[in-house]
Amino acid sequence: MLVGILGVGFLAGCSGSGEAAKPAVSAAGETTATAPAAPAPKTTTSQELDYAALLTPADVEGVSGLSGLKTVPYDPKTGAGGKVNIAEADGQLVAMLLVHGPEYYKIWKGDGRTFLRVYTPTVGDESFIGPVKSVSSQPYIFGFKKGSRAVVIDTYLRDKGATTILSVSQLAKLAEIVASRL
Repeated sequence: MLVGILGVGFLAGCSGSGEAAKPAVSAAGETTATAPAAPAPKTTTSQELDYAALLTPADVEGVSGLSGLKTVPYDPKTGAGGKVNIAEADGQLVAMLLVHGPEYYKIWKGDGRTFLRVYTPTVGDESFIGPVKSVSSQPYIFGFKKGSRAVVIDTYLRDKGATTILSVSQLAKLAEIVASRL
């Protein structure tokens, strides 16, 4: 596992033996048990969002075919470091949503770890997948910017990092849902 690398989300390794998700990279602006938080840029958005309405367990179930998903509270010790954290009934994290001001998009693209490549077709104004291959051989981050919001949806790894729970195309579909609600 990669511990203490500044990024946007949490790597969650889950082997077939059902081991718990372990946080491995800190969310920009979020405090974690394993890495210091990045200095939080001032967010320039004034409209408060209902984060739970942006991404729901039903959305993830509809895109992924998984069932019995639930929202779990923020707890970076378990890898649930987002504004919205969605897990299977057994607690295995599936998806995490982070929403920040537009300055975060620039940070994510320029930090050398988060941005792998531009994603097309574009979601919102701009979109990307990540992280870079030196962080993970499997892309598990989908980021986009829409107006005054920068958004990341992360999924988690299983089988000791060999596979992701959600595919890039599933993350993109979830990003389209979130973008439509911003």
